[in-house]
Amino acid sequence: MYAQGYDPGAIEDSFFKIWITHLATRQTIDFRGWVREFSDQFNSTWNTENVYGRMDPLATFQNTQRQISLAFDVVSGDATQAQQNLDRINSLISFLYPVYETEKRDIQNTLKAAPLLGLRWTNLIADPNDGSQLVGYLAGVSYAPEMDKGGFLQGGSYEQIGERDFAKDKTLDAEGNEHLQSVQTTRTGGTGIYIPKTVSLSLQFTVLHKHLTGWSKSGTTYSFGTGTKKFPNASNVVIPGTSQDTTTVFDNEVAGDPEAGPLSSAKADIEGSF
Repeated sequence: MYAQGYDPGAIEDSFFKIWITHLATRQTIDFRGWVREFSDQFNSTWNTENVYGRMDPLATFQNTQRQISLAFDVVSGDATQAQQNLDRINSLISFLYPVYETEKRDIQNTLKAAPLLGLRWTNLIADPNDGSQLVGYLAGVSYAPEMDKGGFLQGGSYEQIGERDFAKDKTLDAEGNEHLQSVQTTRTGGTGIYIPKTVSLSLQFTVLHKHLTGWSKSGTTYSFGTGTKKFPNASNVVIPGTSQDTTTVFDNEVAGDPEAGPLSSAKADIEGSF
């Protein structure tokens, strides 16, 4: 159970939650929307060539890439909620890793699927066509517990390492000379799991577009993408994993097959608890 009393009403609303899906395994997690920073960057790449006698270089367009920066706090109101949040953070970090054919660490492991992710937060991070998750990959995750905010201790055990008194550890060498030595000992303590109350997370998410990103002409009319004029912000959103979710992924990225088709037309059967 969540500690509802600790959160503003909107934080528990699925619209404001941050949804992240590991597309290869269909595992989905969500965080309350304590968003501190958000930026959506669009960077265009042009190849330029300077030509003799021409003041301006010849410019050839290459692409426009989209990168989202998202920073948010994971705040826990009690020990139970802290454990749930820690589990979600552990899952998020594990989402950075790919899928292999076997679980054993061999000399040569076969990569089955890259760690592509789905991401959705309100209508600002959502597919403009159907409100599903954006597909892309993370450059990494910054995990920073705010130690000055304190935390919670969960039941468990730990080993405490110490040193015994020198006087109790007298030894004699082969010539009968006395020596003192320090001997390391361990003992078991009573509690051992510490969970920070507040953790700051920041993500750098590169978007892989699922639809045409550019203008096309039909008759005398130009339209952007697949006809939507809402890019890049969606006008409606859906909860990942529901029947309305139509998140699609690149076949070659999921299957690890470079010869596969460019885009999957099937729905992503995302599993998770909501």
